[in-house]
Amino acid sequence: MATETDLGTVLGTYRTENARRGRLAVVLLLAGAAVSAAGVAFWLAVDDGAGRLAGTAGDPLLLPSAVLGLGFGLLILGAAFGIWFLNRRGEVFELYDNGLRCTRAGRPVSVTWAEVERVDVRRGKDTALARWAGGDLGYTIHCAGNRKITVTGLTRDARGLLRHVEAATGR
Repeated sequence: MATETDLGTVLGTYRTENARRGRLAVVLLLAGAAVSAAGVAFWLAVDDGAGRLAGTAGDPLLLPSAVLGLGFGLLILGAAFGIWFLNRRGEVFELYDNGLRCTRAGRPVSVTWAEVERVDVRRGKDTALARWAGGDLGYTIHCAGNRKITVTGLTRDARGLLRHVEAATGR
């Protein structure tokens, strides 16, 4: 792990808009709760009436089960974003002459450019929703010792940071 003197002078600071993750988690959890509740009510209503309908062509519980599955999926996705929000609070990337420091939840991780083994870039869809959720761009900086630093589109000027990292590491 690199020390502050190994990194040199600060060239830039890139903050992550983590509050957006939190808002997305709340929206997904609320939508998931509403859709799940509606799915349970729909499932119970169809299940109660299904006994009276003889000889139907398909499974009458297929649509209510799909609605219920959608609701549970939204709840799971909301919980995942909520956990991500909590684990990445206060996320800041500091670009230095000789390396990079990432601070999350008060825990700093510093790497020099010599420690960087590769940079994997994942370009997502360029839609308004993907940009808003930070899914339009993501990259992982793989370092010596199996350490990883992940940057998403929620980081301000994530593309500029990526250009600096690629130029400094030659990868």
